[in-house]
Amino acid sequence: MSNVELIKLFYNAFKNQDKNTCTDLCDDKIQWQLAEGMPSGGTYVGKKAVFDEYFPKMLSNFKEFHAVPEQFTDMKDHVMVTGTYSGISNSGKSFQVEFSHMYHIQDGKITQFRQFTDTQKIQESLT
Repeated sequence: MSNVELIKLFYNAFKNQDKNTCTDLCDDKIQWQLAEGMPSGGTYVGKKAVFDEYFPKMLSNFKEFHAVPEQFTDMKDHVMVTGTYSGISNSGKSFQVEFSHMYHIQDGKITQFRQFTDTQKIQESLT
């Protein structure tokens, strides 16, 4: 499987709330780095921190949260993804904002994720 196919599989699993597939595609010591200002943002290390701490905390702010990838760029051991976040917060406000995600892949596993987005638009939807 190519690195781009691996990342496409990850987004599909996230969309379908398939936590097992998401975690299977990640290295045990994955580093998950989020833009400052993202709800529950910061850096998380390890599958448990990412999937049992970060995602449940962050997603608890929203009635709906979607990460829709639009373009995948293969960069050898990295894949850059651009797309759009959209959703509805618990306050009932909707948002739509572009993102860039950078993934580092080694030995068929995602070892690092970095997020770039306008967190102010997401934060504004929370109030």
